[in-house]
Amino acid sequence: MKVFVSHSSKDKWAARRIADDIERLGCEVFLDEKDIKTGTSIDAAIRTHLAEAEHFVILLSPASLRSEWVLLELGGAMALGKTIIPILLYVGANEIPQAINLKLARDINDVVLYYEELKQTSSNAKTKRKPKINVKISKPHGKAAFKVGDRVKIIAIKPSDALRDTGLSITWIEEMDSFLGQTAEIKAIRQNGVIKIDIDDNRYGWAPEWLVPEKSA
Repeated sequence: MKVFVSHSSKDKWAARRIADDIERLGCEVFLDEKDIKTGTSIDAAIRTHLAEAEHFVILLSPASLRSEWVLLELGGAMALGKTIIPILLYVGANEIPQAINLKLARDINDVVLYYEELKQTSSNAKTKRKPKINVKISKPHGKAAFKVGDRVKIIAIKPSDALRDTGLSITWIEEMDSFLGQTAEIKAIRQNGVIKIDIDDNRYGWAPEWLVPEKSA
């Protein structure tokens, strides 16, 4: 089975994660950044891969709802009678385009449910090993070992974004790279699990997965 992943360029991190997870299920995946080579006609490549795909996964976000390319790909998939799979990223059910608003959509935090359905219906899986689902649901801070005043060390390798089971995404941004490997003191721990530390002028929210107790660093 082949799956076409449609997304805005601003949501690459989520599209890559979904594409990687689907490939682990044994399915072939079209993702523009890896499957369209330099000098290739983008329009022709999209038409070819769309025709070959059985499922059309559309990552619906504020950015993709404004993307002409994404809406054109959706129109093509509908014209070809593809199975449309809407995945919601920071949008609500009321924001789904009218043309597909009767289709069952999955929130990004529930995307594993689509993976299970895909695994059951895929007829040409390349492997039967259990997929490693790359969606991180981190523990709430109440179960973490941290408390206000603790000295911690920020991990040394740039991490993935952290997704909460409440739907909150704690996003690592490029400006945070300068703090990799540094030590800090915890100044506050929010109820949603976001941690505030003392070295960034209170600019960023930190996920507990990105921090290590200084004594064990």
